[in-house]
Amino acid sequence: MRLRKAIRDQRGFTLIELLVVISIIGILTAMLVPRLLGYTDKARVSRAMADLATMKNVVELYCADEGEGHYPSTDSDVETDGSIAKVLKDNGINWTGDANGIKDPWGTPYKYGTGKEGDSIDRKFVFECAGPDKDFNDTQDNIWCSSESATVQNGGDPDVTVDDKDWVSSSN
Repeated sequence: MRLRKAIRDQRGFTLIELLVVISIIGILTAMLVPRLLGYTDKARVSRAMADLATMKNVVELYCADEGEGHYPSTDSDVETDGSIAKVLKDNGINWTGDANGIKDPWGTPYKYGTGKEGDSIDRKFVFECAGPDKDFNDTQDNIWCSSESATVQNGGDPDVTVDDKDWVSSSN
């Protein structure tokens, strides 16, 4: 008997109260979503910079330890000694040159190129990421590092000149 009376005496929310709560949630969502999307873009740039820094370290260690002063060749064959694919693969980075290779946070393959110094083609290197616009030709948002740079750079042209034929991609 008491239970029936307690159920009958309960009042629910009015329609106006529900509308006020829904509009408050809508306003908060409209304010927070743009801010959170900005953090997503920054996180992608940070991940690309970390990937490039890792690849740069692997290549520089190879040059010092095994490459006899030469950087890896622009070859995507994981079986070829001294190729960028084998050097990175041996260090846990999936640079295959096919659809399974490592890609940047926007789904574009990374690029590796060697620059010339005198007669030798493998005395300088550069890694490059196309950035958010996925366009290597628009260098404004490209992310890159090279044998000549101390840190990973965000924007601008790499400081190592590489001929178009001397580039190789991490995947298709």
